[in-house]
Amino acid sequence: MRVRKRAPALTLLGLPREVLLCVLKHLPAQDLPSARAVHPLLRDLIDSYTSVWARVSFKDSWPTPDNLWLFERAAERGNFEAAVKLGIAYLYNEGPSTSDEGRAEVCGVKASHFFSLAEGLRASADPFVWVFVRPPWSTSGSCCKAVVFKQLRVECESCPEKRGYLLHCLARILQLFDDEEKHREALSMLEESSRHGCLQSSYLLWEYKRRTAMGDPGRYLQCLRTLRDYAAKGSWEAQLALAKACGNGNQLGLEPRACSEVVAQVFLSSTPLHRKGVVMLQKGLNDTMRYILVDWLVEVATMKDFSSLSLHVTVSCVDRYLMLYSVPKARLQLLGIACMVICTRYVSKEILTIREAVWLTDNTYKYEDLVRMMGEVISALEGKIRCPTVVDYGEVLLALAPLERRTAHLFSYVCELSLLYTSLSLYPPARLAAAALLLARIMHRYALPWTSHLSECTGFSLQDLVPCVLNLHKKCFHDDVPKDYRHVCLTGVRQRFEDDSYQQISKEKVMEFSELCAVLEVREEDLASPQPSVPNSQSSEMHTFLSSPAGKNKRRREDSVQSDRCTPTAELSTQEEMLLGDFLDWSLDTSCSGYEGDQESEGEKEGEVMDPAVVLELPALPAEGEEHCRALSSDEESGSGARGSPGVNEEEEEEEGSSRTRGLAFRSLSLPAGDPGSARPLVRGAGPAAGGDPGELPLASRRARAGSRRQVKRKNAAEHSGEDAGAGFLSL
Repeated sequence: MRVRKRAPALTLLGLPREVLLCVLKHLPAQDLPSARAVHPLLRDLIDSYTSVWARVSFKDSWPTPDNLWLFERAAERGNFEAAVKLGIAYLYNEGPSTSDEGRAEVCGVKASHFFSLAEGLRASADPFVWVFVRPPWSTSGSCCKAVVFKQLRVECESCPEKRGYLLHCLARILQLFDDEEKHREALSMLEESSRHGCLQSSYLLWEYKRRTAMGDPGRYLQCLRTLRDYAAKGSWEAQLALAKACGNGNQLGLEPRACSEVVAQVFLSSTPLHRKGVVMLQKGLNDTMRYILVDWLVEVATMKDFSSLSLHVTVSCVDRYLMLYSVPKARLQLLGIACMVICTRYVSKEILTIREAVWLTDNTYKYEDLVRMMGEVISALEGKIRCPTVVDYGEVLLALAPLERRTAHLFSYVCELSLLYTSLSLYPPARLAAAALLLARIMHRYALPWTSHLSECTGFSLQDLVPCVLNLHKKCFHDDVPKDYRHVCLTGVRQRFEDDSYQQISKEKVMEFSELCAVLEVREEDLASPQPSVPNSQSSEMHTFLSSPAGKNKRRREDSVQSDRCTPTAELSTQEEMLLGDFLDWSLDTSCSGYEGDQESEGEKEGEVMDPAVVLELPALPAEGEEHCRALSSDEESGSGARGSPGVNEEEEEEEGSSRTRGLAFRSLSLPAGDPGSARPLVRGAGPAAGGDPGELPLASRRARAGSRRQVKRKNAAEHSGEDAGAGFLSL
C-alpha cells in the first residue's frame, strides 16, 4: 500500500515575514512583551521594525508606572496614540508617578515633549495640542501649562523643522489672553508659522488681513485671490469662506456662472459622516439611547450658553468615535461630556471645565475618568476635532439667500433637531443644511422656497431635496420622542429655542405634513408607510439609562486626596460656586504643586454630604457580578473622590452665567439590568409623586446638616401636568 505523506503543519512562525508583521501590528500593546519572549524570530521582528510599535493599539490602556516604558517606547517610534496619552497623562498628572518636589516642572517638560511628538506625526492636519495648554493659567506658584508653553517655545528655537505646527499652537494660546502685546506676538508667530508651511496659520492670517482690508476694494480683491489659493491647497475653512464671498457678489471678477460653480463644488464635495449609521456598529445601544445623550448635551449647552457650532462639533465627535469603537452604555454619557469639554476649548472662548463636567454627571465619573476619556477621544480621532458641520454650510446658505430673523431662528431650530436622529446623519451635512433651509422657507410661506440661484450655487435641485425635507419634517415634528419614566417627553432642543433670544420659535405652530406634501407637489399616499412608533410600555423599562448614581444611600466624596494628586486651582467655576452657595466650603491646599488647589472640605472628610445634586435611590438592577462604571458609596463606606492635577491651573472662574445652571437636571448613566438593547431616557425628576408606583425611583433621604442650609430645588422645564413640578429638580 502506498503511504500518503501528510503535509507539514504550518505554524505561526512558518508564516512569511510580511504576514507576521501584519499580525504583530494588530496586537494590543500589552501583548507585545509576551510575544517578544516567545521566540527569537518574533523578538527580532518587534525590535527591528518600528512599524510594529507605530501601529500597535493602546485602546483602553493608560500610562501607569508599570507600563510607562511601553508607552514611551511606542511614542518614540511613531505611535500617535501613545504620544497623546502620555502628553495628557503628564499634563494632568494622571498615571505616571512623580515626586512632589518640582512636579509641575517635571511633568511640564515631559508633556511638552510628547505633545510635540504627537503633532509631528500628523503635521499636515490642524494642530490641536493648544487645546490642552490654553489659558487660564495659575496666577501664583508653578503651573504645568505655563511650563509646557515655555518648553514648546524652546523646542521651536532648537528644531526649525517643527516651527510650522508648534508656532501655530503657541499663537493660538497667546490669542486667548486679554493682552494686546500678546496678540501682536501671536500675529508674528502666525506669520513665521505660515512661512514654514502651516496652512492653518495662513488661513488665520487671512482672516486678520480681511478685517483690515474691507475698506479698500483693491486690497480686498487681492485678499480674496489669496483665499482662493488656500482653498485650492485643501483648507476646507478657506473653501467655505470662498463660497461665502462668491455668494455675496461677484467680488473676484469672475463670471456669475463661474461663481456659482465655485460654491456648488463646495456643497457637492460634502460627504455623509457615516453611511451605515452609528448604532449599527454598537452592541447594546440603539437610536433612542443616542437621542437621550444628545438631548442631555443640548441642555448642557443651553445652561452654559454654548453656540450651536459647539454643540454640532461635539455631536460630530461623539458619532465619529462611535463609528470606530464600541462603547458600553455605562460610559456613553462619559463620552458625550468628554467630547463637549474638548470641543468647547477648540471652538469657543467660554469652556466647560473638567471639574464642572464631572459635577454635571452627578459625580458618576471621577476626574481621572474624564481625563482618560479625553485621551481616548483625541487618539481615536487622530487629533481631528473640527470638521464641516450643518452650521458651517448653513452660514454659506444664509449668505446666498438671507432670511428674515424669525425664519433664520427656525432654520437653526431645524438644524439642531436634526442632531437628535441617527437616520438623518446618513445625509451629507451640505444636503441636510439645504433641506433645512428649504423646509424653513416653506413653513414661513415664502413665495419661492427654492430659487434658481440657490439651485445653481448648491447643485441641489428642488427634486433632489424633497426626500430629505420630508424626512426632516416627519422626524423633527411628527415622530414620537423618547419619554422618561413619568412619560414626560425629552425636549431639550425645544426648550432651548423657547427663549426670547430665539423669539420663542419652538412654540410656533408647525405646518401639517399634508400641507408640506402639497407645496412640494408630492402625493402623501405615494410615500412609504410610517414606521410604528415605540410603544409607551418601553419607556417604563428605560428610566435608569441616565439617572442618579447614588444607589440606596447618599453619595459622598472621597475623604482624602491621594498624595500625588490635588485639584487644579480654578477647576470650580463661578457658575458652580454661585449655584452651590454655602453647600460647599472648599479649602485650598498648596502642598502638591506650589500653588493653590481645592480639596474636599472638613465636613466631607467627616462623612457629611456635600453633593449639590438631588440624590435618587436606585433599585438593585445589576445582576450578580455585573460591574458598573462607578462604585456605589454608602454612609458606612468611604469612596474615592474626584482628583485633580497638581501644577495645572485648569480653568479660571467665569464671571457671568450663574443663572444658566438653574435649568439643568443632574443625570448620570447607569446600566439597566434587562435587555441589553433597551434604553432608558434621562430622568428629569428625582422621583414620582406621592402615592405613585412603589417600583419607581423614590427620593433618598438627605442627612440634616449642622447650621442653616439653603434648600435647592430644580424646576421642571418639560411640559407635563398632574405631578409636582418641582420634585427632584434643582433651582436657586
